[in-house]
Amino acid sequence: MTQSLPQVAHEHHERILAHVNRMPEMADALLTASADDVRASVVATAEFLNGTLLPHVDAAERSVYPELERMFQNRHSMRPMRNEHDEVRRLVGEYGKLSADLREGRVTLGRSLALRRVIFGLYALLKVHLAEEEAYLRIVERGGGSDIGDVIAAALDHPVAS
Repeated sequence: MTQSLPQVAHEHHERILAHVNRMPEMADALLTASADDVRASVVATAEFLNGTLLPHVDAAERSVYPELERMFQNRHSMRPMRNEHDEVRRLVGEYGKLSADLREGRVTLGRSLALRRVIFGLYALLKVHLAEEEAYLRIVERGGGSDIGDVIAAALDHPVAS
């Protein structure tokens, strides 16, 4: 049975936020723990970013944003949210490059600080972006009718790492 739009969105956002909320602790550990001690967290975060977050971003752009643009008759473009998605993709790419150095044992203070900057950038952006996305999803649910909500919920209903 397909879940309703708010159920799917809330479930996905809760799982995503569980990972996002651990990011500052991991970023701090980059300066206090050994590379061996943080390597597993760095790898797990890379897997989350590429396996869960980016598919969620893509699903939102394919399903939610077009419906919002239709509802708003393009008066209130989703361009700011799409721009945030572009920044998320850029930061995930940067994270991938910098975390590869750590996984391969090339750890320097400069690389650790750069990775830390990317982690905190993603953290801040995702906290605000996900809250905005939840507000937009409520608009879709209230204004788009249950059939639109069901279609979008099904599109967003993709596997999310726990």
